[in-house]
Order: sequence, then C-alpha cells, then structure tokens
Amino acid sequence: MIKDIAGVFVLAMVEMWAAIPLGLHLKMHPATMILVIVTGSLIGVIAATFLGETLRKLMFWRKKEKEGGKLIQWLTTKGPWAVGLLGPLLIGPIFAAGLAATLGMPRRLSIALLAGGVVVWTVTFTLLGVFGLSTLR
Repeated sequence: MIKDIAGVFVLAMVEMWAAIPLGLHLKMHPATMILVIVTGSLIGVIAATFLGETLRKLMFWRKKEKEGGKLIQWLTTKGPWAVGLLGPLLIGPIFAAGLAATLGMPRRLSIALLAGGVVVWTVTFTLLGVFGLSTLR
C-alpha cells in the first residue's frame, strides 16, 4: 500500500493526469487518491514556480521589471485566473506554474489559484473515473 501511494505521489509531482488512472488501476480509495495526487501536484507546482522565477530572471536579465508588451500586461492583470484555474486542465499544473512564473505573475496568487485548479480538476476527474468504472461494471 505504501509503494502504491509513493508511486502515485511521485507521478503526481510530474504529471497529474497520469496519476489519476494509476490510482484507479491500483484500486486506491478515492479520498486517499485525491489527497495523494493533490499533495504531489502542489509540491510540483511550488517547485516549478520557484524554478520559473529563476528562468525568468535568466531570460530577461537585461529588461527592467516594469517593461513588457500588452500581452504581459494583460496576463499580469487577468492572466493569473486563466493560468491558475484552467492551466492544470489544459497544459498541466507544472507547465502552468512555470508559465505563470516566467511571465512574472505574482507568486502567491499564482500558487493559490493553481492549488484551487489542481483541487477542482483532481476531484472532478477522480470522481468521474470512479463512478465511470462502477457504471461499466
């Protein structure tokens, strides 16, 4: 059981969408699976956020903090909601965290919104998987 939890946890750190089918295959309890996947994904998000901040500093070392085009201004004001809540669904939580950090979005807001997105989509797809499999049986 511990090896199953550790495997799902490590996989969730890298790719949340692969961890859900693995947890279903290993016949983990849905509550345990949700807790393990959310925890692993959030650790990956936090690591990617700090790595993305370093990457942004390396890429834009010549530019001043206030400079940027219209897209960066739009993403700074409205983008955290889109990246945070839809990013885990569309591009995965780690890539969404890296994108948010690279674009210079506020770190705390990005992590909070990504956490919300991870929780919502993990619970939704885990329950869909559990109820879908029980319906097929």
